[in-house]
Amino acid sequence: MLRAGLPEDWARLRLDFRDAGISQAVLSGTRQNGQPLLDPLPAGVSALLREARAAMYEPGRGTWFSAHVELRRDAEPEVRFNFTDDPQWSPTIAPTAFVLDHERFPRDDEHVPDWLAARFAEAAEFEAEWEG
Repeated sequence: MLRAGLPEDWARLRLDFRDAGISQAVLSGTRQNGQPLLDPLPAGVSALLREARAAMYEPGRGTWFSAHVELRRDAEPEVRFNFTDDPQWSPTIAPTAFVLDHERFPRDDEHVPDWLAARFAEAAEFEAEWEG
């Protein structure tokens, strides 16, 4: 899907995708002459990645927080999934998004990274203030 519609002189395409109930996709690339490639994200790519995220969920262990896809002309695609590290949203998202995501894709305590536990605590503080 990512290669469909690329100009003939494309050289590299990179997609960084984050999901926590809401999604963020950042697509960048270059042409063979080094100029930026400014194509929009093809329709359906975000939905396909959200489906993959759900399919890759392991009960108790969770699923990935972000994915990195890199395509280079005349090379095999490189795909990496991040199951443990902070996905570094920019701009940051509300900690409650991570709580809702955790309800959908729960993790046992030993599989909750420290950064995620901190987001849960932030969300709990916000909820306590809201109710108080």
